[in-house]
Amino acid sequence: MMTTITKKLLITILMATTLTAVSAQNGDNKNQSGTYDQCKQQFKSEKVAYITSGMGLTVEEAQKFWPLYNKFDAIFDSIGEARRVNYSRKECMKNYDKMTDAKAGDIIAKSFEYDDQELATRRRYHEELSNIFSQKKILLYYHLEHEFRRQKISDNKPAGNSFGKSFKNN
Repeated sequence: MMTTITKKLLITILMATTLTAVSAQNGDNKNQSGTYDQCKQQFKSEKVAYITSGMGLTVEEAQKFWPLYNKFDAIFDSIGEARRVNYSRKECMKNYDKMTDAKAGDIIAKSFEYDDQELATRRRYHEELSNIFSQKKILLYYHLEHEFRRQKISDNKPAGNSFGKSFKNN
């Protein structure tokens, strides 16, 4: 009989291996450096462990959840990549003075299209999660996702001036 800790460790190792395989398959994207891919992989591995631990997934739940998670994570990644390719805030602001109002409107409209795609995908994901978990457990999952991101963002904040402080001073 496996203990809960052993099951969680096994699931975490299984998911890290799966994510590595998925990452390797998508590794032919020439726009991404090896360092970016490594950081992204590390982030995903840590998130898998965090969610697995926080949700207390059974083996059966994990076998259903993680393939679904990987499927939708890939969809969200592709939407995010399309957004990055088609809309660079840095480039837009660099060319801001030369930009026409029509071009600015096009950029905003395209941004809304990506938002709509992400929302539609989140709704489909929620529907499929509902086939695995209770609404209460899904809420816990959403909370864990949010908390993990919040922790990672706060871990990576530089000491001293924040963007908000320096922005207000300009």
